[in-house]
Amino acid sequence: MREHRGIPQTALASQLGISRQSLHAIEAGRAIPGVDVAVRIAHALGTTVENLFPIALPTTTVDFDGPAGARASGRMALALLAERWVAYPLGYDAAHVSADAVGTTGPDGLRLEHVRDPRESAHNVILMGCATGLGVLADRLNATTGTGRFIWMGRSSISSLQSLAAERTHAAGVHLLDEATGIANLPDIRQSRCASPVTVIALGAWEAGFVTAPGNPRGIRSGTDLIRPGMRIAIREVGSGARRLLDRELRPSGTLSTLNIDGPAASSHRDVAHAIAMGAADTGVATRDAAEASGLGFVPIATERYDIVLPTTSLADPRIARLLDTLTGLACRRDLQALGYDTTETGRHVADIAA
Repeated sequence: MREHRGIPQTALASQLGISRQSLHAIEAGRAIPGVDVAVRIAHALGTTVENLFPIALPTTTVDFDGPAGARASGRMALALLAERWVAYPLGYDAAHVSADAVGTTGPDGLRLEHVRDPRESAHNVILMGCATGLGVLADRLNATTGTGRFIWMGRSSISSLQSLAAERTHAAGVHLLDEATGIANLPDIRQSRCASPVTVIALGAWEAGFVTAPGNPRGIRSGTDLIRPGMRIAIREVGSGARRLLDRELRPSGTLSTLNIDGPAASSHRDVAHAIAMGAADTGVATRDAAEASGLGFVPIATERYDIVLPTTSLADPRIARLLDTLTGLACRRDLQALGYDTTETGRHVADIAA
């Protein structure tokens, strides 16, 4: 920053009343200035102490929450949950989200360098789930004045519920049909064993189905078409609602392992659509909005309700109250409708589930 402002090291050291060698050691990270010197340096450079000397969070207070295989380093979002910091990797899909910290992994674990004032990061709200509607909701909240900064983390339904049970997210989005009962979401939410009661709110309903190349050149209509020789399927991870639907469609013929089906792995609805658009797969299960956004074909096989699961105690949090107000607003509902959601039940209180 000193060089960017064109200030010679000797001149700045003289202005601060310290030796050039001391200033060089501070700039090289070999010495930590006292509070008075840090304040004088910040004042001379026209910035703040926090910008010049970011604080590393103690490793004992950082909990990492990332998808399988995610690196505990690089750009991170932070949230304060259950009186401790949780760090989330900001991957390619979140390249547009400004980071709260930059993480490095060393022998003593994960260390974080703040690139946002921790007092601001403490207001972050994590919305976890695979629905693009959560991203729309977060964007609308962040575009208006009010408490909280909302960050959408794309994860599968089961992964989101696991994070909620571990107090690593403020909200979990789910679309999981229980085949034994025919009930959407509630059986899996009960099985997630959250430590405290949760409240279930409907985000909306969407169509899930087979995404195909434009014009559906392979003539895919049902699960029996997926077992043709040479058929390549973009396959979601176990625990996702899309994988559960795919397994259901294949069940009359077998399973993914017994049928020896080939195809790339996909970590989201958008990944499924991308694999098909790039010619790496012939089909896969995803949502209509993912297919249409990529100009692909779509064969519906199910209509699913997508729910948001929140700790019941969080309903008193002004940030969550603001989220629910925005969700039920006309503008947000119309936006979701344009994405392909049925918003008839959007904002409806579905259930309260005891711990």
